[in-house]
Amino acid sequence: MNRLMVFLDAIRDHLDSFALPPAASVRVGVGPDPITVQLDSRRLEDVARGLLTWANSLEDVTASLWRPEGGASVHLELTGRTPCGIPVVVYGGVWFDEATFPDLPAGMRQEMPVFVLRQWNAPGEVAA
Repeated sequence: MNRLMVFLDAIRDHLDSFALPPAASVRVGVGPDPITVQLDSRRLEDVARGLLTWANSLEDVTASLWRPEGGASVHLELTGRTPCGIPVVVYGGVWFDEATFPDLPAGMRQEMPVFVLRQWNAPGEVAA
């Protein structure tokens, strides 16, 4: 069986095994991050909730923020491994807000603790 089929089987099995939030897209390739999932939401609370759900289904989880050069949006990104060891990247984009992301200049990527997602998951709370 070729590697692409292994990755396709792994993400299919993972999606079947967990109650994960809706995805806008799932990309499967053979590079260093073979599976990339884009969440189907734009509100900070929804993206945070979706990433937390994925975090609970993955191992070796890390999180980061990335604000593209244009600066109008922020990508919240989670990386981890399925229980069978396949690397997965899950992300969602939200509109940039200075109060929520005060130290994130355009074009920058920053690591962040996963617990920040829990704070953003609670409506009305701000975590910087």
